[in-house]
Amino acid sequence: MPTTETGRAAPKSQAERFAEYVRPAVVAAGYDIESPRSGGKKALAEATGMSASSVGRMLAGQTLPEPVHLERLAEVLGISLMELLVRSGIVSEKAGRQGMHSPPPPTPDAPLTPEAAARALGIRSPDRVQMFTAMAKTLADQEEVDEGVRPGGGA
Repeated sequence: MPTTETGRAAPKSQAERFAEYVRPAVVAAGYDIESPRSGGKKALAEATGMSASSVGRMLAGQTLPEPVHLERLAEVLGISLMELLVRSGIVSEKAGRQGMHSPPPPTPDAPLTPEAAARALGIRSPDRVQMFTAMAKTLADQEEVDEGVRPGGGA
């Protein structure tokens, strides 16, 4: 790591912080990026719509992906866009907790979603929102099963 004139470590660039987060996420998503002949970087480039050279520079901490590629990169890595932005340092924790926009209030035509309910209850962590959403879906699915088993659909 480069040092300053005082001998202290120079602060990492945003691109370096992004690479520190995204490299393990890329490996966890199944892309072999360590072996030069594995094709992992090329496969990641194809999956995200980025050029192979852009992927290489991103993983090396030299550049950030173009904004147009961030959403697809998050999808390919199996993480939310907000998680990618916050954990890589592009967006602050505060902005991540607030979200970019508040969800619209539920209407009779658009019922309350589990994600909006989680946020309304103060659940902000993307992992916890996902867990809350999964639990809500499981409970709703079980209600449907129970209604099919019980005469009259009551408890």
